[in-house]
Amino acid sequence: MGNQMFQYAFGRRMAHQLGTKVKIDLSLLLDRARGKDFVYRDYDLTIFEVPNDFVIAPKILKTLYRTKSSKVCKMVRNQIARGKNFVKEPHFEVSKEILTNPKDNTIYEGWWQSEQYFTEVEDDIRQVFRFKNPILEKSKILKKEIETTQSICLNVRRTDFLTTSNLNTTNKDYFLQAAEKMATMVENPHFFIFSDDVDWCAENLNLSYPTTLVSHEHKGEKFGNYMQLMKACKHFIIPNSSFAWWAVWLNQHKNKIVIAPKNWFNDNQYDSSDLVPKSWIRL
Repeated sequence: MGNQMFQYAFGRRMAHQLGTKVKIDLSLLLDRARGKDFVYRDYDLTIFEVPNDFVIAPKILKTLYRTKSSKVCKMVRNQIARGKNFVKEPHFEVSKEILTNPKDNTIYEGWWQSEQYFTEVEDDIRQVFRFKNPILEKSKILKKEIETTQSICLNVRRTDFLTTSNLNTTNKDYFLQAAEKMATMVENPHFFIFSDDVDWCAENLNLSYPTTLVSHEHKGEKFGNYMQLMKACKHFIIPNSSFAWWAVWLNQHKNKIVIAPKNWFNDNQYDSSDLVPKSWIRL
């Protein structure tokens, strides 16, 4: 979801600059003929007020891709690309040239992971990333507690990151050290732990401060309810996760303190200085 939010925000900004519309191309995302070891993802922006403006409707793509034929998938992508320009993100840092030279009728491919790509249309991005669904009834008491305490969202990402060497950058020590540092800056902290591995957190993150472990009964559709609860916190300790990044960005608490890992990637060829805002603390 977080990666898709970055991509859509970039496209929205470029379309605004050109005075045109952004269309979402799901032809690669919904391709299910990429091998058994590939980690497949779905389109997750349906939980927001993002317009359903697709190059080809998801239902049609899923029908075309039902055979799981790589030839069919390639044919669909070739058809979409016909008569269009193509721009690929040249590197992970912000490309000033692409920002200042927008092209209409163009397919833009990349991660586009920096707020610099959409700060000029920030208000618009906040509007389209409003949540369609209200907070779950079962989560209302928890949200009230988050809003009435010195709440700190401590987000732990594990599962698929553990098997991806370039992304496996945080560990128990990082979260414990970050919690201790946060406690020196926030009076009466209350930690709310959100994770894709709640059991690991229960066993390993024993903090000496008020702590609430947020179970997956609060996740909601596509973890959208989870993000709403994270967004409601006043301060943040996050891993190298785009999902957590957006929970921080959507939060508008003026004096929020954010701690993020010093190493967003293990591979030094990726420079994360444009990804992580300068006001965040790197640990």
